[in-house]
Amino acid sequence: MAVDTPPPTAPSRRPAPPLDRFIERLWTSERHSAAPHAREWNLPTGCADLVVPLTQGALRRFAGRDDARGHWLAGGVLQGAQQHATLRDTGGALAVVGAHFRPGGLTAFVDAPADEFTGRSMALDTLWPGFTAALQDRLVRGGTLATPAARLDALEAALRAHLRPEADLERWLGWAVRRLAAGARVGDVQRDIGLSPARFIDRYRATVGLAPKVHAALLRFNGLLHAADPGTPWAEAASDAGYADQAHLAREFRRFAGFTPGDYRRGATHFPSHVACR
Repeated sequence: MAVDTPPPTAPSRRPAPPLDRFIERLWTSERHSAAPHAREWNLPTGCADLVVPLTQGALRRFAGRDDARGHWLAGGVLQGAQQHATLRDTGGALAVVGAHFRPGGLTAFVDAPADEFTGRSMALDTLWPGFTAALQDRLVRGGTLATPAARLDALEAALRAHLRPEADLERWLGWAVRRLAAGARVGDVQRDIGLSPARFIDRYRATVGLAPKVHAALLRFNGLLHAADPGTPWAEAASDAGYADQAHLAREFRRFAGFTPGDYRRGATHFPSHVACR
C-alpha cells in the first residue's frame, strides 16, 4: 500500500442510545498541514455522511478530476448515499468532526425520503442553519477544540437535538442489510420479508437511498476494500469477496471508483475508502 504520510489523528466511537440505532460512528480528524496530495477521492460506501469543519466555515468539494476550482459548501457537508467517488480538498490544515450513518439512518434526521439525498452533497448551512457555528462556538468557548473526545461529545449532543421525535427504521432493514452483505440474493431477501418485488425496492430505496441490488454491490465492494491485504493478488481478493473473477472486480472498480484496482493501490492512504488523486 502506498503510504506517504503518517496517519492523521482520527479518533472515533459509536454514539450512545438512541443515536446508535441510526449512526454507526462519530469521528474526528485533524491535519496540521496540507497532505502530500492536494485532493483525495472518497469511495462510495452506500451510506450517508456528515462532515463539519471546526477551524473554518466551509468545505471544498470538486465535481471531478478536471474541476480545478471546486465549490465551497457553507457549514460543511451532508452527503447522501453515493454510487460514485467524490473528490475533496486536502490542501491545507483542517480539523473536522463527522458522522457515518447506518443504512437508513439519515431519515432519522431529515423529513424526506433518503433517495432525495442520493448522489448529493449539500451545504450543511442550507439544511441546518447555524449548526456549525454553534458547534464551533461551544468548543472554542469551552477551550476544548483541541480535545478529540470533547469534539465527539459536542457533535453527539448537537445531533441528538436534531433527532426527529418519531424517528424509526423499518423493522426488517437491519436484517436485510446483513443478509445482502453476506451475499444473499435480493429476491430471496425480498421473499423472506414478504413484500412484492416492486414494494421492496421502493421501500428500500426510500429508506437507504439506493435500490437493494446496487446497495448489495456496494456492500461487497467495501467489504473487499476493508478485508484485502495490500499484498494479496487481486484475483485472490476478488474470489474471497465473492466476485466471479478478477475481471468482474475490475468492472466494479470502474463502476464505483472510476479507476482501476492498480490505480487504487498506487493512491492508497491509511483509510481503505480514501485514495489520493494524483
